Amino acid sequence: MPNTSFLCIDDQQDQSIDNLLRQLSKTTPTLIFERKTPSEFGEQINQIAEASKKNERFGLLIDLRLDMEANAEGERVQYRGPTLAQELRTRMAEEGIRPFPIVLWSINNRFLESYFGDDTSHDLFDAVYGKDKEIASDKHQVCREMISLAEGYRQISSAKHDGKLNCSILGLAENELDGVNSAFIVQFMNTVERSATHEVSLHLLGELLRPAGLLVDESMVAARLGVDVSSSGSDWHKLLEMIKQTKYNGPFGDGWPRWWWFKIEDWWSGLQTRMPNLRRIGAKERVDLLNKFSNLSLKPAVPIEAGYSDKFFTICIATGKPLDPADGLRIVMPVMKGWHDVLFVSAYAALNRIAKECWQIDPLDYDRLDQLKKS
Repeated sequence: MPNTSFLCIDDQQDQSIDNLLRQLSKTTPTLIFERKTPSEFGEQINQIAEASKKNERFGLLIDLRLDMEANAEGERVQYRGPTLAQELRTRMAEEGIRPFPIVLWSINNRFLESYFGDDTSHDLFDAVYGKDKEIASDKHQVCREMISLAEGYRQISSAKHDGKLNCSILGLAENELDGVNSAFIVQFMNTVERSATHEVSLHLLGELLRPAGLLVDESMVAARLGVDVSSSGSDWHKLLEMIKQTKYNGPFGDGWPRWWWFKIEDWWSGLQTRMPNLRRIGAKERVDLLNKFSNLSLKPAVPIEAGYSDKFFTICIATGKPLDPADGLRIVMPVMKGWHDVLFVSAYAALNRIAKECWQIDPLDYDRLDQLKKS
């Protein structure tokens, strides 16, 4: 695999940043970092632009607060990460600088203070990581996503340069587009025709890959097929291999593995004539049918609580376990498109306030929550 290079701009003067970067590179040797401290704004822009020319698989990793510590000469810059990112995005749109992913990192309490309260900067970054959270706890996943971001930008830029940036980049044949929500297709093509490369990239990540809907992640695939992944062992991976034709293989798919749900439904319906609708049968019946047609020994998932339905079709946002929406409560989704799935928290997690920082009950379900509390 070709090397991917990221330029890291961070004002922290001790060795902790270099240590983190070394740990990431050690985790994935093809991911290479160059470390710089902030410099005067115009000089910094030029420095980044020059670095981006050295490798077509390039990205920028910047700290949220670049104005906290002075450099070796005692100088402190007067701008922050989002300000730098905004200028770079503007120049990308004007084609004065080649497009590349911009990743933001910081310690979590600074995110709370300076980032999450300001929505205007959220569409500047392709990914956001906590130095003391994701970087510390899941280096392999972070490395995979960063490499995928650089490669995805390269793919989109190449297709745009060749005049081939259209729905085919999603990895779907023309006759398969009928299975995709038409509103998404219209919005995607409008973005392709009118927007810069980085806006197409952000659209794919924010509207297609990250939210469940047209695409679903592995945990959602397992829930909807009724499978307990941990107890099914290697047979689960054998099943994924059997449905590999349903996997999304467009930009960023290596970093965010996803499957087209309409393709999985087509695959399920084709196992035999008159297959039952997945939504109408429980996990045990789904798994019995899967085992019958695949010669596997998959194990069915079980409900979160006794008395809950096993007609799973979503994931509890708090516990990560499969859930029948009938046993859940809708949560607030600030931006939801017609092709996105509603997210749920199980009544069990809501009543016990599990991972409360991750969800907020939708006002439409306030009355139902009150009834659950009383009962």
